[in-house]
Amino acid sequence: MAAGVYNISIEKGIHFDVSFTLKDSGGVAINVTDFTFKAEVRRRAETDLIKAFTITKTNASGGVIALEMTGANTLALPVGKLVWDLVAKDSSDKIRRYLTGEVTVAESVSNTVFS
Repeated sequence: MAAGVYNISIEKGIHFDVSFTLKDSGGVAINVTDFTFKAEVRRRAETDLIKAFTITKTNASGGVIALEMTGANTLALPVGKLVWDLVAKDSSDKIRRYLTGEVTVAESVSNTVFS
């Protein structure tokens, strides 16, 4: 099964979060209790890691996960188009890519650093 495409927009210095329900090809939620996840942002697939998302299983048996990046981490992202994907390793050590897409990073108008 090919990875689904999900494009993301992030504003520098602003907290980012999004939730996904992972489903199989029949539309049934995948139990991700024993899965290990990675979601990374890079300039291009072959370039160095820029930042990684924090991933939380919010309803593992229902396939629901949340990706998050703090404002401090989004502040470190370069403005422009980047790429990301979500990969997982299951309890059988099978590695699959579930999502992929572009990350568009924009400047924030307001200074996001608070004293």
